[in-house]
Amino acid sequence: MRLIFLRLISHSLPFSLIFKDWTPVHKSFQILYHRWKAVQSQLDEYRETFQLALDDPIDPQVMSDIQKDPDLPPKLSILVMGGSVTMGVVGDWNPVGKFPQSAAWPVLFSNFVTNLFGNLDLIQVHVLAIGGTNTESGTTLWDYSIVPKDVPYPPDILINAYSTNDVHVNSMNDAKARNKTLEESLIELGQNFIRQVMTPKKQCGHSPPLLLFVDDYLGNEQNEILATMVSSQKMNLLSGYYGTASISYADAVRDVVYGDSKEWFFSSDWYYKGGNYGRQIHPHLGMHTSMAWIVTFYLINLATTYCSLPKLPGKERYHAGMARYGPGKEDYNFRISHGMPQLRDAGKPLKGRPSQKPRGLPPLLTKDLSLENVTEAWLEDSNANADLWKAQEECAADGHQINETHSITNPCIFAWVGSINEGMTKPDHLMKQMAPVIMSHDGWSAADDNRKLGWVPTGGLGSKFTLGWNDISQPVKAVNFMVMKSYGEKWANSTLEVKIWSGDDSVGEEIIHGFHDKHTSETYNIKIPLHGEGLKKGSELRISHELIAGNTFKILGMAVCDH
Repeated sequence: MRLIFLRLISHSLPFSLIFKDWTPVHKSFQILYHRWKAVQSQLDEYRETFQLALDDPIDPQVMSDIQKDPDLPPKLSILVMGGSVTMGVVGDWNPVGKFPQSAAWPVLFSNFVTNLFGNLDLIQVHVLAIGGTNTESGTTLWDYSIVPKDVPYPPDILINAYSTNDVHVNSMNDAKARNKTLEESLIELGQNFIRQVMTPKKQCGHSPPLLLFVDDYLGNEQNEILATMVSSQKMNLLSGYYGTASISYADAVRDVVYGDSKEWFFSSDWYYKGGNYGRQIHPHLGMHTSMAWIVTFYLINLATTYCSLPKLPGKERYHAGMARYGPGKEDYNFRISHGMPQLRDAGKPLKGRPSQKPRGLPPLLTKDLSLENVTEAWLEDSNANADLWKAQEECAADGHQINETHSITNPCIFAWVGSINEGMTKPDHLMKQMAPVIMSHDGWSAADDNRKLGWVPTGGLGSKFTLGWNDISQPVKAVNFMVMKSYGEKWANSTLEVKIWSGDDSVGEEIIHGFHDKHTSETYNIKIPLHGEGLKKGSELRISHELIAGNTFKILGMAVCDH
């Protein structure tokens, strides 16, 4: 079946590509090269010791031991973030039977890229996929450094695969509640994510990752073709403006799907209800197999295209992104090469030539940003955050090693998200996480139903619990929740009251509803800012929770943080 999928999809691979800034591609090459060189050095030493020729096989155990050496340079780390589509929900179905859950595209993609270099272990793919989450959830997770413990933070390549949930019916309703169109809401979600990810956490230590947006949405949260293409249009717009990468699986297969909308090799089975058209957003094995090929093809295309860029004498390959992190002087001078003729009046100042591009991200894209004020706004923002955008040469002059990575202080004194990794998949895992900070609880416990681990009121209405710290280790300015909202009699009127105290002083409160009128269960992000400037290090902190209406509720994650 996979050969059939490849045969049908291969002609469309080039149409899935969009890209602009090559700076993080260069960094990725450096990481791969340094690790490859270190492994090869040890292999050469082993061959010399045992007098082996270059084409003599290396014992697999020896190869494994060499690549487990903790002193080796790190692998290229790739993090895929997404929701239930990324998890592979119903992705195990295909026309000839049922495959295991491991058929999800990030797993297939990992198998492809980690074997690109044969038996050399140079790349590691991590997956952070939680059902019901969207780009807003991803922004929160990134902002508070809530990633699996084995994921380097930040990773070298980050893939945003939330597109289907970004156009979910709840995203539409949220946009309407804020008097925005879905298009405006998607731009806001995507822009917040880009600016959060692409702004360094710390100067001279955390350059932004190669950011890829993946559009996998063909329908049918919306039924009209124009409406289903909003996600792709948003992605193209933001990628063009910010210079990030974007991959559109949807664009690659539209002709196949629109040519027969009842097929389900590459789309969801919209006619699975006895042949009647119905809502279904989860595609099957064909999509997951094709997506793995498309993402792999895109990265290989980036690599080969980067290698074809011109290389200036004594400098790195020349590309648009150099100015963004460069020392502040971009060279626009003409150079004679490859048979190009010499210019007349060489060295004469050219009128109208562009000034050095400001460092950092371009200004926030809003309705008011215009051609008349965009340069001023960019310069103002660049100057205000100049320390974050120092070039490698400047960092080296300050005593930093090129490409060194500094540890980042965890912004949260307490944080967890259910099912985020293997160490947080069972109720016992969550109970262990909560136990050190629970001051009291009456009727609350960890539960894992429908593959969503969370904290629930097993005692029904009136169930309470309180978390507490006598001496917080760092400032706290906000308490964040990821909660599930659902529907039906069980969830009717579900309401949680949260009160935040320091001593006898109330410093925050919120009423959170756990129900909505849509026949889906989705994750919502709730941030409760503390009053005033928040709490200083050493303060006492208590957070009380009570189910004040309904019979159930579900907390999927919490974060008590310094911003």
